[in-house]
Amino acid sequence: MDVKLGICNFCVPGGGAFVPETVKRYGLDGMSIEFGPWQQGNPLSMTELQDLYLDAQQRYMIEYPNIGVSDGDTLPFHARRGSWEDELFDKIGKGAIDAASRMGIGLVFFANFGPSLIRTEEDLINTVRRYRYFCDLAGEKGINIACENPNTVEEQKVLIEMVDRSNFSLFFDTCNHHAVAGYDGLKCLRELYPYYTSQMHIKDGVPGKNASRILGTGTSGFKDMIAVLKENKYEGWLILENKYAEEEMRKINHNAFELLKEDISVLKDAVKGI
Repeated sequence: MDVKLGICNFCVPGGGAFVPETVKRYGLDGMSIEFGPWQQGNPLSMTELQDLYLDAQQRYMIEYPNIGVSDGDTLPFHARRGSWEDELFDKIGKGAIDAASRMGIGLVFFANFGPSLIRTEEDLINTVRRYRYFCDLAGEKGINIACENPNTVEEQKVLIEMVDRSNFSLFFDTCNHHAVAGYDGLKCLRELYPYYTSQMHIKDGVPGKNASRILGTGTSGFKDMIAVLKENKYEGWLILENKYAEEEMRKINHNAFELLKEDISVLKDAVKGI
């Protein structure tokens, strides 16, 4: 089966110009690229930075499966029409889609956490409106759109049904539901499997401490989730998103590169037979 292993670029120890080289050196197939915070002008919107990534892609022969947009962590994705946040988020999404088109990247996904959680009917309506807008823009360029959120199975089914676009899907994460919302992520994976895009974040943790444990040593159900992938003969990307340089993981080992190597080893062993 065709399974590829990657990592989010902001999780690679040290960051900066060495990220693509590290991805290649540690035997990964590619990396997700963050669009960058709106407070910094969304750095990946600059063609100069896009070209640097494209040059590194050719140099190290790695792939970029997606562009991630995390501005939903600080801005309400469901901002009311006509507000400054509404206009800014439309600009952010269009910029990310344009960058993906120029860089030959087939998926843009948006994180819907914190201020972007759907709490009211109005939030839902505005979220659906924005996703439809982004899907229509992306569809013209052959790009897919995905939503990453910690919502329940029922809430995510409603979102999928209301957006109603063939290039819209959900983006699964092995730890978010458990660590962020206290919800059963395994239940989501089992019941929503057909609605997920063929890319997912792989990490582990405990309630209240996301992305904080070597794979299989937390309480998120990592091993059971891998079993579900095997049952379904999963094909696609598994993208590491543990925070190797942050305090919780440095309690395990102060050397972030050693943590990364251990996670890669665990993941490679886990996916044998998919």
